[in-house]
Amino acid sequence: MSHNPRRFTRPVRLIVSVEADTVTSIDQLMKQGRQHTHRNRAEFVRRAIERELSRCQSDDFHTP
Repeated sequence: MSHNPRRFTRPVRLIVSVEADTVTSIDQLMKQGRQHTHRNRAEFVRRAIERELSRCQSDDFHTP
């Protein structure tokens, strides 16, 4: 999985809808500037998707 959005070989735009409270929480995390210093919602969501994919593809993940 890519770690630099400017180096995608075949980028695809993905539009997602989330609750306003979720966006507010993301914004608050980014404003704190501790771990999420990129201050970019799209990058935050991209990384979250990649983490979830990695978790789901691991050997430890069990489907119901």
